[in-house]
Amino acid sequence: WWPIVTPITRITFCAALQYHNWVSYRQPFGATLTILALGFGKWVAVYTSWWWWSNYPPNFVMPATLIPSALVLDVTLLLPTHWTLTAVIGAWMYAALFYPSNWPIFACSHTPIVVDGTLLS
Repeated sequence: WWPIVTPITRITFCAALQYHNWVSYRQPFGATLTILALGFGKWVAVYTSWWWWSNYPPNFVMPATLIPSALVLDVTLLLPTHWTLTAVIGAWMYAALFYPSNWPIFACSHTPIVVDGTLLS
């Protein structure tokens, strides 16, 4: 469920800060700023909860990458400067780019290996 739930829950924070930055300062980097802050907080939680306390490897519990999606959402607001286009096209592209932007993270776990003469993928 993470490819569906994560973009839906995180775009609410992006939309709130993007609205505030655009109305108050005319700066279209609210989504990127939000995703960087949420990603930093997630990495702090991963290291304190998993690595420091239980000595579990952090590469097994890596947070999802949303930076390319947030950049597309900010560029969608920057170019047409219209809220409706940003809400429809930007939000769709934000969710559509989420899963492909995480492929490089999980590429190492998709390599086939041979265990006891059986090919596992």
